[in-house]
Amino acid sequence: MQTVKNVVIAAAGMGTRLGAGKPKCLIEVNGKTLLEYQLALLKDVENVFLVVGFMEEDIMNFAPKIRRDIIFVRNANFQHTKTLGSFHLAAKIIDGSAIFMDGDMIIEPHSFAEFLDAAAKIDGDDMLIAVSKRISDDPVYCDVEEHQEALTIREFSYEKKTPYEWANVVCLPANRMENGTTHTFEHLRKFLPASAKIIDRLEIDTSEDLRDTKKFLKMSYWF
Repeated sequence: MQTVKNVVIAAAGMGTRLGAGKPKCLIEVNGKTLLEYQLALLKDVENVFLVVGFMEEDIMNFAPKIRRDIIFVRNANFQHTKTLGSFHLAAKIIDGSAIFMDGDMIIEPHSFAEFLDAAAKIDGDDMLIAVSKRISDDPVYCDVEEHQEALTIREFSYEKKTPYEWANVVCLPANRMENGTTHTFEHLRKFLPASAKIIDRLEIDTSEDLRDTKKFLKMSYWF
């Protein structure tokens, strides 16, 4: 079975909107950290790169208890960089394509498995973007063209409301993940149009998000 070889998780940020006093990937939801949820999805991926910055020692002490072969990438400038900067640091040491994803989400396993399968099948120079129909409080909408079961993203927008939003997960050649001070989706614009795949995920940015996620997972079929 063909699989994706590299995945990068961005976990360097301070999570100021949540204000938990710890990296968001170490926040617990119903007895498991966000990092544990994500690493469970990546058990068949050969290389998992974890970009750390804020309270990095806490993450570096905890993560190997879940997966011993994690590759840590340090973002010493985490206070002044966006997620794109963290992605770029890992991309510099990756040969070929990789999935890049934020570390502040819980993703429904079946939809992510389908994304992994689709990502493994794309050509080396292509890009696959994850979109979600679960619209957050601060969405980046995706202008998506639907043709039978295939989805193509034409544009990202804050203003033009659509049924889809950018889900903060993308697979592309690592050498395309350039450094910059913009948001990741703004960097990806230069490579559009691109194929898309739906995932279902819960993003945790605020204390309200955390409360709602805990409540949702207690009643859901996800796990």
